[in-house]
Amino acid sequence: MATRLKGVDIVIVGLGWTGGILAKELCGTGLSIVALERGKPRDTNPDFMMPTIHDELRYARRHELMQNAARDTLTFRNNSNETALPMRQLGSFLPGEGVGGAGVHWNGQTWRWLPWDHEPLRRTLSRYGKSAIPPEMNLQDWGVTYDDLEPYYDRFEYLCGVSCKAGNLRGVKIDGGNVFEGPRQREFPNPPLIRSHAGELFDKATRRLGYHPFPGPAADASPPTSTRTASPSDSAIIAAIATGSAARPTPRRARISP
Repeated sequence: MATRLKGVDIVIVGLGWTGGILAKELCGTGLSIVALERGKPRDTNPDFMMPTIHDELRYARRHELMQNAARDTLTFRNNSNETALPMRQLGSFLPGEGVGGAGVHWNGQTWRWLPWDHEPLRRTLSRYGKSAIPPEMNLQDWGVTYDDLEPYYDRFEYLCGVSCKAGNLRGVKIDGGNVFEGPRQREFPNPPLIRSHAGELFDKATRRLGYHPFPGPAADASPPTSTRTASPSDSAIIAAIATGSAARPTPRRARISP
C-alpha cells in the first residue's frame, strides 16, 4: 500500500542541472520544495575513483550510469500507421540515472549558441535574401536573441566555474580566444585548462596555416577551489570526473544555496 507523505508547495521531478537550478532559485521563497530523482546518489569517492571509472564493461557496455531501458523506457513509431513499440536500446540518447542525473558525469563542455543560432531566419534573410530559403524549409527564429540570453549564459558559467579564455569581450576580438563567439560582457571565471601536448601541436600547426585555434569552454576547474581540485589537462575528461575538478549539479549548488 502506498505511503501518503505530507504535502509540499513545489515538487520538482529530476534533480539534474535544470531541476537543481530551479530548486536553488526557489529555495529563497520560503516555500517547501521536494525534488524527486531516479537512482542513487554518487560521489567522486568512491564511485568515480581510479581504476573503477575505467570499467568499460560496467559503464560503456552495460550503461550503469544511464536509465535502464529494460525497466523504464519510451515507445517509438516512424509514422501514424505503425504501432508504437518500446525501445530497449537507446543509442546516443542516454538519460542519466542517479541524483544529479547526467550532470554527475557530463563532459563539461559549455558552449554558448552563436547570435546566428538564435535568429537563423532574420539573419539569413538579411545576408542572403529570401531566395536562399527553400519553400519547404520551416525556418524560424527562437523569439529570444543572444543579447537577451547573454546574462544567463554568464551566470551559468560563473555557477560552474567554467575555464576558458574570451575571444570577444564587449565586441573587441581577443587573440587566443574564440574570436567567432558572440560578445560577452566579462572574462571567464577561470583561465583555460592546461593544454595537452597534442593541443600544443594543433595550435602551432593551425596558426601556421592562418587559422584561429582556441581552447574550448570546460566546466572543469583550472585552479583548485574550496570544493574542486584542479583539472589535470584539457584532454582528461575522465580524470576530471575522477579527481573532482568537474562541475556537478548537486554539490556545487548545495554550497551556494541559502
